[in-house]
Amino acid sequence: MAAPARADDAPAHADDAPSAPAPAAPDEGEDEVWVRGRQAGGFVSRASLADSPREVTDAASLVEPLPGVHVRRLGADDSFASMSIRGSSSSQVAVFLAGVPLSGGADPSLDLATLPLWPGAQARVHRTFAPAALGRGSLGGTLVLDPPSPRAAPRTEVWAAAGSFGARRLRVGDVRGDADGVRVATGVSASRSDDDFSFVDAAQSEAAGREVFTTRRNAGHAAAAGLASVGIPVRLGPASRGALTMTTLAQTRRQELPGSVRFTTPHQRLDSSRLVSALELTIPASRRGVFVTRAWGRREGLSLHDDARSARAFGSPASTDDAIVAAGGSTGWRGSLLEDTTLEVRLDGSGERFAPGTWTEAVAPPAARRANAGVAIDASALLGGRVTLAASARGDTWIDASEVGPTKSEQRPTGNVGLELPVGPAIVASHAGFVARPPSFVERYGNRGAFLGEPALRPESAFTVDAGARASRRLGPVRLHAEAAGFATWAEDLITFVYVGFQRQAKATNIGRARVLGIEAQARASAFGFDARVSHTALATANGSECEYVARRCERPPLVGRPAHDLVADLAWEHGPLRLRYGVDLVSGIRADATGKIEVPARVLHGAGVRLAVPRAPGLSVTLDVRNLFDLRAAEYAAVPIGGVPRTYPGPIGDLFDYPIPGRRVLLSLRFATDGGR
Repeated sequence: MAAPARADDAPAHADDAPSAPAPAAPDEGEDEVWVRGRQAGGFVSRASLADSPREVTDAASLVEPLPGVHVRRLGADDSFASMSIRGSSSSQVAVFLAGVPLSGGADPSLDLATLPLWPGAQARVHRTFAPAALGRGSLGGTLVLDPPSPRAAPRTEVWAAAGSFGARRLRVGDVRGDADGVRVATGVSASRSDDDFSFVDAAQSEAAGREVFTTRRNAGHAAAAGLASVGIPVRLGPASRGALTMTTLAQTRRQELPGSVRFTTPHQRLDSSRLVSALELTIPASRRGVFVTRAWGRREGLSLHDDARSARAFGSPASTDDAIVAAGGSTGWRGSLLEDTTLEVRLDGSGERFAPGTWTEAVAPPAARRANAGVAIDASALLGGRVTLAASARGDTWIDASEVGPTKSEQRPTGNVGLELPVGPAIVASHAGFVARPPSFVERYGNRGAFLGEPALRPESAFTVDAGARASRRLGPVRLHAEAAGFATWAEDLITFVYVGFQRQAKATNIGRARVLGIEAQARASAFGFDARVSHTALATANGSECEYVARRCERPPLVGRPAHDLVADLAWEHGPLRLRYGVDLVSGIRADATGKIEVPARVLHGAGVRLAVPRAPGLSVTLDVRNLFDLRAAEYAAVPIGGVPRTYPGPIGDLFDYPIPGRRVLLSLRFATDGGR
């Protein structure tokens, strides 16, 4: 069963809603440069492999540059990576692939490193409320991965790469078929690495008074995945055509688990598999709308393996064999009842089951089940040709059951409203509403002694509001686009693990409160072959469950693990077949403890890349990409003062003290596309 959100990782928030169309390149005669769709429903960020200025190695690196997003890595690119949106915890972010929820009661925190990518893949991050019709919402935003569409333009693309720490990567994508008939999109993804990088050992460095390096072992991986999506036209009459889309994903992965630098696990590994299938039927309903019916299923297998002696030493299992099975469906209608309006109504339901297998050297967690039924409404209206109003609402019922504890039923409505209007050269948008997240299985039913469950837990809930503006212009040869937004979230009933009883066991309890305030911005400018992109998120958080009295006043510490500043910037120059890039990543202000007194050292990492379109070989390009260009691996840690004199000592860089990230990484890649695209 996935690890629960800790008390220090609990607060947060949801932001975003109905999605907006992706940016489109303007015609040469237009004033606007990057045309964006309406965002009256919520702020949405988009990323695609084709438009990324950097070489994308995994799903985490695809979404990492987006505003409002922070990716926490516990090692190299292929190690565990979790995602935070606007200060949320990772368990409060919902993840969808091809309309199928990949996160749920059994696995609330999804490892982004396990998500494969293919040519043509795109990601959408709903930074506030997601569309109600997408499915049950979340407290901290939503990540939607869109696989290659069978209705995309025909093309074949191959991307192969080799790099540092034994990295080997392959992505193959193909779209073909009749223009008005059956079309098929396929993808293959494979990767492997050993990831045995060296890092600064903080304990040895403090004792020696100098930088002492240690090699991280047992951190490699091997993975393979395949995807097929088939689009079949459905003819209902001479002038009426629907569509049937079938998508299937199968993947397998072996991940070595090195543990922390203080408590290494040199023999532990996790074998996992994932099978996802989705079926969607769209049938026209006159000229005003379409009926949409969707069915999906998901199965995940998880097997942990460890040396028996090491397992006994850490009190962990020597082997496990678990399965997560989920299935669901929805039916609804979307279209327009009146001019300048849109409406989507949907009924959905799903079931999820966690089935523990055989555990050795430990007691298996309890089996658990969840049934969820909901009704969703998304609506928008354009008033006076200027102001767009939008509203989304969901009503959900959850029924949780387990072999331990009573069955629990809960009903929870959520919803939001938003508006968008032009103000001079800018478009202004604002949204407000309520969101919620039900407890996970381990929070509700425990883990056979490791955690005590609490069946009476209430869902985490939050009220969030945001406002922002965007503008896109062309000034002669210069193209400009800028967005900025401020947001605030007040969360209640956050689920926190507290220690109870003589044996001091952790028990999930609704005591948490939090406040998250922030500003996010992104800008892009291009001219004379140059392309500059900047994304920045600033957070001010407060843990309402903690209090330190300073001068008789209660001071609320910041939340653990949330960076005060997260900035990503890239500058590229392209001339003929040559493209050069330089980038900077800054992360600062991460607090490592519940009191907010221990701060993870800030880091500024540089990167560079060069790409060459091979002459006389249409569609073929070669790219050399370097991350952490100056091989930064050490940061200054604050030590306990001696005699009142402050001291520091060198330690590894990373998001957490005991989980270093690697130094310089080099990746050489070849890309071939039949259409000669980017």
